[in-house]
Amino acid sequence: MRSRNRMFLALGVALLGVAAAAPLASSADTSDFTFDSFAADYTLTREADGTSRLVVVETLVAEFPEIDQNRGIIRAIPRYYNQVDTNVTVESVTDDTGAAVPFEEGGDSRFLELALGTDDFVHGETTYVITYTLNDVVGPFADTGVDEFYWDVNGTGWDQPFGTVSATVHIDPGLAPALTGNTACYQGVTGSSTTCDLVTSTDATTGAVDFTTSVPDLDARENVSFSIAFTAGTFVQGTVDPNAPTNSPVDPTGPIAPNDPADPVTPIPEPTPVLSIVLAILALLGAFALGITAIVLRVRRAIANRGGGIIIPQYTVPKGLNVMAAALLVDRGRAAVPAQIVSLAVRKNLRILDYPVTASGASYTLQYLTDEGVDPLEQQLLTAFFGPTPVPGIVRELAPNDVALGQAVLGTTAAASASLASTGMIAQRTSGCLIPLIGLALAVGTLINFIVVLASGASAAGLAGVVFLIVVGLIITGSVSVTGRRQFTPYGHEWRDYLEGMKMYLELAEKDRFRMLQSPDGAERIDIGDTKQIIKLYEKLLPFAVIWGVEDQWMRELEVHITAPDDAPDWFASSRGFSAVAFTTALHGLSTQATYQPPAASTGGGGSSWGGGGGFNSSFSSHSGGSSGGGFSGGGGGGGGGGGR
Repeated sequence: MRSRNRMFLALGVALLGVAAAAPLASSADTSDFTFDSFAADYTLTREADGTSRLVVVETLVAEFPEIDQNRGIIRAIPRYYNQVDTNVTVESVTDDTGAAVPFEEGGDSRFLELALGTDDFVHGETTYVITYTLNDVVGPFADTGVDEFYWDVNGTGWDQPFGTVSATVHIDPGLAPALTGNTACYQGVTGSSTTCDLVTSTDATTGAVDFTTSVPDLDARENVSFSIAFTAGTFVQGTVDPNAPTNSPVDPTGPIAPNDPADPVTPIPEPTPVLSIVLAILALLGAFALGITAIVLRVRRAIANRGGGIIIPQYTVPKGLNVMAAALLVDRGRAAVPAQIVSLAVRKNLRILDYPVTASGASYTLQYLTDEGVDPLEQQLLTAFFGPTPVPGIVRELAPNDVALGQAVLGTTAAASASLASTGMIAQRTSGCLIPLIGLALAVGTLINFIVVLASGASAAGLAGVVFLIVVGLIITGSVSVTGRRQFTPYGHEWRDYLEGMKMYLELAEKDRFRMLQSPDGAERIDIGDTKQIIKLYEKLLPFAVIWGVEDQWMRELEVHITAPDDAPDWFASSRGFSAVAFTTALHGLSTQATYQPPAASTGGGGSSWGGGGGFNSSFSSHSGGSSGGGFSGGGGGGGGGGGR
């Protein structure tokens, strides 16, 4: 079904070439969802050294489609305000019930990026509550002569609309006398001076002052900003880093209005060069032919990749198949390393320790026991963790952001991926390079033509741009359809069907699994009345439960069968005792630490390391204050943006 959907997607992109002037249709991706609301709660205080401190609680209510599209969201928070490091520190991420939501931290020097969620798809209304702290969020502004808490709420870096964006600011009672009374609120795209209401209320008992605002129906890339003024010198400014990211990419005064006397005379567009039109048409026809060819080859490969079609439930561990290779074979690459770690643990090659063992205080530790019975890929992973000649009992603490370990583990997964071809599970690619090369030539030619048309001032620049986008879409289609897909051998199909059978068994209700174990074949192997045998079976299958993303359910059932202390597995030790929650939390944490990769450098106008689209267009702050009414949306600190994942 997945292959068929991708084929239809490729066909849809190719058919865009039929009408060059028609708007481009966009296929569904992780950005195709909305937010019901974005509610921010801010508590502003002053530290003993005079600097400002802000506690932020953001509640985002997303509305995801019912299809398997999104696994969560990305939230990007700027690290600097007026070139001062705000020391963004994430305290927690939960859902609407208060339950912890797994997340990973990444980003670059400009943004802290939080990837919220797991590998499981989410549907419908989903709530994320992010709590974090910042320092040095209030700055002096020369044009207003005061200290201002000038802040963007949601930020302009979202491709999704918001039903409501609201903010509540709690001012510490000790700061209330320093308030000047000047406040402002702005809404809209970056640079918009459209105002909104900022309501002030004071607690007669404590003297605490609150400010609230709520703006409905914001479109993508629209933001709410507010500014609250304090007497100059109320806060001590943090240390300015001259090399830090700086100001807003927009001019708050806006562009020159049409027909303004200051507007220079605009030349009358020249007629479109005939040669450019001919070249655009030829490029369009060539791209269309390229897309059709890619689809034909993709269909042929899809037919070749069809398995046997009959999946039989399997409950025995496949012999001779490496766990990482198994995960990669069924397109579950993100689960490859954690599944392999669990496999080595249950086979007593290592032990997982869910607590610090030295003064360094690392949250997760692996302890080496033996390399008995490991295959070459597993040996390579053990070497990545413990070195070439580990001594039994040696430990490896998994410290955050360990680039060297992440690279070593990445090398192991790359070797596992290469083993799929060397063991004859996938066919070596012998063709398919020609289509991307032709597509690249078409793209370069069309881009040059587009530049020539723009330089000539011709009015057909829009048509050339549409043609260029169509060509790019067809190049992507050709590349993904032909070179981006693997072709499985009969041997590979056999293993994929077996692993699909394991998934079927893992997802059965326990009574159905027991019924299978009591079948003529199963009864010879497992006595379901023997608790220890059931525990051993569950342990052996646990790595494959991790591959298929059902480890939480599987561990809960294992926990039920562990009724005596000596039944608890000795391959996992936690300060919280043995439980499904402790295990799944530890597994997520150690997987994140073991596979850390440094974020890719951002490129383009504020682009993010994680996603396409325009990236984040939020400004880092404006040199001008906003409390006196001269500000604009996107001119404050904070904000940022995000999207789906």
